[in-house]
Amino acid sequence: MSSSIGASMLATVKLELTDEMAALGDLRAYAEVPNAAGAEAVEVIQTHISVVFLVGDAVFKIKKPLCLPFVDYSTLELRRHFCHVEVELNRRLASDVYRGVVVIRRAADGHLYVDGDYDDRGPSDDHARADGAETKDERRDEVVDYAVEMRRLDEARTLGAWLARGELRPGTMAAIGRRLTEFHRHAARGPDVDARACFDAVATNCRDNYTQTAALHLDAIPEALLERLATLTERELRRQATTIASRAEQGLACDCHGDLRLDHVYLFPEREPPVDLEIIDCVEFNDAFRYSDPIADLAFLVMDLRYHGFTAEADELTSAYFDAADDHGGAALLPLYTAYRASVRGKVEAFRMSEPEVPAASREEARRASLRHLLLALRELSAPGLGPSLILLAGLPGSGKSTLAAALGETLGETQGETGGEADPPLIIRSDVVRKRLAGLSPETSSKAAFGEGIYTPAMTERTYGACLEMARAALCEGRTVLVDANFRGNRQRRLFVALAQELGVPLCLLICEASEEESLARIRARSGDASDADASIYLSARQAWEAPSAELAAVAKTIDSSGSPRATLAAAQAALRSCDS
Repeated sequence: MSSSIGASMLATVKLELTDEMAALGDLRAYAEVPNAAGAEAVEVIQTHISVVFLVGDAVFKIKKPLCLPFVDYSTLELRRHFCHVEVELNRRLASDVYRGVVVIRRAADGHLYVDGDYDDRGPSDDHARADGAETKDERRDEVVDYAVEMRRLDEARTLGAWLARGELRPGTMAAIGRRLTEFHRHAARGPDVDARACFDAVATNCRDNYTQTAALHLDAIPEALLERLATLTERELRRQATTIASRAEQGLACDCHGDLRLDHVYLFPEREPPVDLEIIDCVEFNDAFRYSDPIADLAFLVMDLRYHGFTAEADELTSAYFDAADDHGGAALLPLYTAYRASVRGKVEAFRMSEPEVPAASREEARRASLRHLLLALRELSAPGLGPSLILLAGLPGSGKSTLAAALGETLGETQGETGGEADPPLIIRSDVVRKRLAGLSPETSSKAAFGEGIYTPAMTERTYGACLEMARAALCEGRTVLVDANFRGNRQRRLFVALAQELGVPLCLLICEASEEESLARIRARSGDASDADASIYLSARQAWEAPSAELAAVAKTIDSSGSPRATLAAAQAALRSCDS
């Protein structure tokens, strides 16, 4: 399945919609609509398959005349049918938002307008009565289209907006979890629904994500990342095959929402239930996209929460859901289905990135979103602590950070092998080695100079950190864990890597190694054939130039006492990394 619309198809759709969009973009088209009274302007928003007109308190949504593999709106009757289906299905979770289906007509003088009466016929009714008598529609102007009318909701009330402002009331996520439990408990079930949740159907859907994304051959989406995602997806499918099949056989699958994202959930805490929570925009155009195990429906909202960094809220949601549903067995499927939802979003963004008609800025936005979603999918499928992450090992010369980096890399690689992962081992980037390479020197070649001179000038240091950053970016985008072994004595240098982790949505931990002066200097004197050129004077100068982590870095910074044995330092670092992941 692809949500992509090819350039020729898009051009055709735009041509067909030009007159209708222009007409409905004019306030005069709503003169007969009571809910549009008093509106001062019409705002038009396009999606791939719909056009939305915001008119005062009202929203009117028409369906583009498309016929794609996953949606067919190609005829007037199909569009009318799906308008009614949309209203009926969405009233399950937004009872007072969907007002009804309205008719768009062409007057005798050719202008289009929205009829003030709702189309109250059922989706399967005919235009004319069986006895041939003239109907109300036949006595009025020509019907050219249909639209769903909704009550306009305040975008400041979306779950995403509440979270972004930090104003979500305690217990809200638990309440949403319980409400979703009730929704799934009473949703329609049956053989057709069960068929969409059987193992073969689930496995096909999961596999389509990485195979269809790979088929685009986009340089921006590394092949190694998709191969890693395929490996871990297949591993999880094997682990959960019995559970998936059993739940489908038990009839646990139901007619779900299918598109539970943050901007579809609206909160009105001042209202009484059930209208304190309105969830809109379920998938109406394809039953197969709604029919699923309810855990796959829940996983969409979990995925969107984690994608935007609201991990604690996702945990609160799932805990309340599984308690209310008494379905703790279903919790085992959450990582697979969350990864599936993230992979779908990654694929959709990859298709958007590949479309030539999409502006350059939007393609760049799609590239970032695709990578971030695919990396989230990989983390969901990875064993705890083994998903792609960025670890910065900082400290003064002689603090033991290079020894620790090597030990951590080896340990993480061994653990990954034990869990059946097929990814490359963690990449260790050592700034001393990178600096020498940029200077055209071998790592062992001495280039001693005074502090801030020779190959250690501020300009060369900036080049070195820039090269380390790009190496880290490339490896993270392949799904690898990256350890960067560098002094990181300034907050500016640290922030560059924090920004990278935030862009890609991967966990970051800044481990600051601290050893006594005596121990550090002893280690420096004992070095031989090492890439570091630091001596006692460099150590003292670096210590004086050291900056404590700024307030915004405190949450990811962990201090490690590295004065002891390498084993003790490794154990302390592993404990710090676990706290970063929690």
